[in-house]
Amino acid sequence: MRILHVACLTMTVAFSGLTHGADALPLDWEAIVNNGDEAPGGDANDLFRSYNPPSMNDQGVVVFRARSAILGGPQSGGLYMIDLGSVDPAIKLLFRGDPVPAPNNLGATFIEFPSTPRIDPNGSLVASRGQHDPVWEYSLGGKETTRVGTAGIYAFPTVGDPAVTGASLLGAAVEPDQITLSFPWFSVPATVSGTRFDQFPGATAVDGDYIIFKGNYTDLTDGLGRTGIYFRDVVSTSPTPYTGMIASSNLEIPGSGGVLFGATAPPSAANGSVYFTGWDIEEAPTIGGIFKAPIAHLPTLENVVAIGDPVPDAPGETFANFGEGISVSSDGSMIAFWGTWGAATFSKLLECPIDGNPALIAFCNEQHPDGLLVDIPINQGIFLHDTGSGTTSMISRTGQESIEDYLFWVFSGRVPGTGDEETDEPARWRSSAYAALSTAIDQPARVAFQAQRSGRAGIYLRDGVDPFNPLKTVAEVGTTLGQAVDPDAPVDSFVSSVAMERDGFRNGRLAIALGMLYIDPVDPEETASWAGIYSAVIPLDNIFADRFEQQP
Repeated sequence: MRILHVACLTMTVAFSGLTHGADALPLDWEAIVNNGDEAPGGDANDLFRSYNPPSMNDQGVVVFRARSAILGGPQSGGLYMIDLGSVDPAIKLLFRGDPVPAPNNLGATFIEFPSTPRIDPNGSLVASRGQHDPVWEYSLGGKETTRVGTAGIYAFPTVGDPAVTGASLLGAAVEPDQITLSFPWFSVPATVSGTRFDQFPGATAVDGDYIIFKGNYTDLTDGLGRTGIYFRDVVSTSPTPYTGMIASSNLEIPGSGGVLFGATAPPSAANGSVYFTGWDIEEAPTIGGIFKAPIAHLPTLENVVAIGDPVPDAPGETFANFGEGISVSSDGSMIAFWGTWGAATFSKLLECPIDGNPALIAFCNEQHPDGLLVDIPINQGIFLHDTGSGTTSMISRTGQESIEDYLFWVFSGRVPGTGDEETDEPARWRSSAYAALSTAIDQPARVAFQAQRSGRAGIYLRDGVDPFNPLKTVAEVGTTLGQAVDPDAPVDSFVSSVAMERDGFRNGRLAIALGMLYIDPVDPEETASWAGIYSAVIPLDNIFADRFEQQP
């Protein structure tokens, strides 16, 4: 989970007026929300203070997670939606302290929303994870009772209507007879009856009437942890839709000769197609890849691109690994992803954050007082795969166009002594690569991605797969002027942080989260900061504009 904060940010480069020249796109930015906007659902005068990068559908409806506070006061926050085609302001979807939807016989309220919400690329269904107090109390026999259900996935089938519970940890709850399951539709399918989920890591995919999610559970036959990709209809109500399974660690990896999935990543989906990354061993994979499936129980899995497949434009090289964050075109036919090849690495020192959750910062410094040295693959790239033609194309790679790295790191998770020890993942360093794919009528496939370039973090874009089509800079730390994006940003400020998600680029429009910072050149201790979520229609490169021009 990445949050852009507005307190003083740690900078790895000095701010300057330098740019990459002609590769900087002239964009007409729109502030979706910024630090000057009041957050709906909170107290009067609560202003937005920090942001997750947003998700967006083809119609320009944006959903995002943000925190809010009265300046100097404690933070709150929640999930929000705004329609860029309307003059209406952002609306609240869920807020900390709101009641958890049924089933909830304990009056439990939300504590946190651990990941960014997502929206159907072609519709309006929205879903997000939620953490909360236990929602259900039931009898274990006699006078003994238990309280369960501290996490779930919550969906909005219709804009303006209350949320519904799409997935929950209540799959083992029983009626007073101690036999009948109270909520069998929340149980893990294709396992011992009454097996419950332990947690739902990552962001939930949304497509049509369905949520598609990663679920972790404990196998009741051997006590070992398992994982998989699951789905549930959250629109239909009668009969109650049960949870279905697309893949799990009890199933064989296609083409592996009997090797089971050891790990799966949170999925992406569009137009009836689900994509996810799966491995034999997540930390050191030898078998695995990116897989495609329809939204169906126990479907046949298609291996889209596999470990060991040749890397395009890298003669003699084969893929060694793939990232979790797969971006899917709205029609479900194309994906953008991060991949690596070769064994060469370089070392990078990760230093604990100085801004954010104090308990998390303290725990990081306790675990890594001198920082953590990690090995980063030297050979990385952003790729585009077309399932219609079966071709994979390289969009960008390290060692070219001054690109150094695509991985971004965050220290996140549960600090010991806090949260739910049974369900919350422990705090640790996590890395992710971020790319977003846009397709539209009379336009080539276009990929925006986040990278370290010439020592600076930025968001860059490629139109199509032609290597002669130049890389474009969307926004870059230390070179993009704050007021060029947002007139409300401090005078003489520069972009200080960038963040994007896999669903943030649709139909030629990009939505991202940016932070800005002004540092006084005389007294560097004097700073002024700003942040928000911003959107721009990305102009098509002239080469393609001419090629796809409408004829009279």
